[in-house]
Amino acid sequence: MAGGNNRKKKQHKGKSRKNGSSGGKKPAPSLEDVLTQADSAMEMSDIDMAMKLFGYATQVLRSRIQGTGDGRGDEQDKYTLAHVLGKMGELKASFGDVEGARNEFLDAIELLGNEQEATNIFQGDGVEFNISTAQNCESKAGLYLYLGQLSTGTEALTALRVGVSELQKTVSILDQLIASKDDEENGMDVDGELNSLNLKRFRVETKRQLCSAYCSISELYLTDLCEEPDAETSCEAALKAAVEIDESVQIEIGPHESEIGPSPPDALQTMANLRLSQSRVSEALDCILKTYDRMKVGCEAMSSLVGLATDVKEEVQEARACELLEVDAASTLPEYGFRLQTAKIMLECTSLVDDENNTTKERCSESAIQVLGSLLAENDEVIEVWYLLGCAFMSCSPPNPDSARHYWENAIDMLTKAKEQLQHSNEDVACELEVLQSQLEEVTNKLEELGDDEMETK
Repeated sequence: MAGGNNRKKKQHKGKSRKNGSSGGKKPAPSLEDVLTQADSAMEMSDIDMAMKLFGYATQVLRSRIQGTGDGRGDEQDKYTLAHVLGKMGELKASFGDVEGARNEFLDAIELLGNEQEATNIFQGDGVEFNISTAQNCESKAGLYLYLGQLSTGTEALTALRVGVSELQKTVSILDQLIASKDDEENGMDVDGELNSLNLKRFRVETKRQLCSAYCSISELYLTDLCEEPDAETSCEAALKAAVEIDESVQIEIGPHESEIGPSPPDALQTMANLRLSQSRVSEALDCILKTYDRMKVGCEAMSSLVGLATDVKEEVQEARACELLEVDAASTLPEYGFRLQTAKIMLECTSLVDDENNTTKERCSESAIQVLGSLLAENDEVIEVWYLLGCAFMSCSPPNPDSARHYWENAIDMLTKAKEQLQHSNEDVACELEVLQSQLEEVTNKLEELGDDEMETK
């Protein structure tokens, strides 16, 4: 009897292993977990893993949408699928698959395109419908703006203009929502996703995108479309709109900057670039210095880390940098490429001012050093930054040849090492070597001119 009972128990356990959850296959991960992991992989630049995870998510979502029988699917699933396709488009663009990225963006736009269907899911709550419509418009705008970045000429302009239109719709909806929420919350402390502050934060971010879109349109007229008959007028109009939006954002975030964060000075930098192209140097100087003022604290914090802070004794530079970094000034700086372009515009402005005693020119040179110092602190392996720092010190009044030599000599050392590495490469690098040789000659000439100037002064 005892043996029979043991056999039954073993059989029971075997059955449990076959059908029970402890020994069977693990349940499929939730869609939310997959998307969270995909976003993490994207942040860690693990493109292959991110693409696999997003690809799995698209299969799940398409299956859900098609499984409803009427082909319409759940609207939230459509919105999520459009978001995932947009992410896949970003990833494909990042590794050069422009056509693949464009297709992903177009598929995502098609999913978001029928706003009438999107309204059917919302019943009885106008605020919920309106905020969803605003999010829908904002998502479509982002996709069109990406298409604009992947395109050129009139094709890019068309995509950017549609993006602008969608962002304008978003702002209009948010204006109405905020007005109604301000009335509801008057004298009350209201929490929740749709409180007034969160809506204002959404509106500020949308306006920032709108400002950036107008800047992109103006830059198109400065480059691809510069030969169009109305290029200058259209460029001015787009920039005027960008500056007006930027000014309204600055006013709006004033009392809420700690919660919303500072606004990047895209419009001012683009205006400086336009004024330079028009040979209106004094106006360009004014715009580019206003650009710097918006990121001055963060740039000085970063440049202090490499010993380039202005009017600060060496022994307190590091302490001051740490103090400024603690208030997140450096973490809110515009991205690397934007600051590099700002420094280049500054140096071009100083080269066009003949008056050596011009205090604005001197301020521009010093500001360029701070911007370049922030870049050096972030990444000290970019040769161009070392070269431009030498140029910035020579643009000062009086010039600083010792500092210029330090940065130019470092640039030459880095260029020489890069050239040696390319020469030992098995790949066809003739073009790259030609570029490096040209850069070496340019920096070497700068140093030779510096030596000649010093000989003349002795």
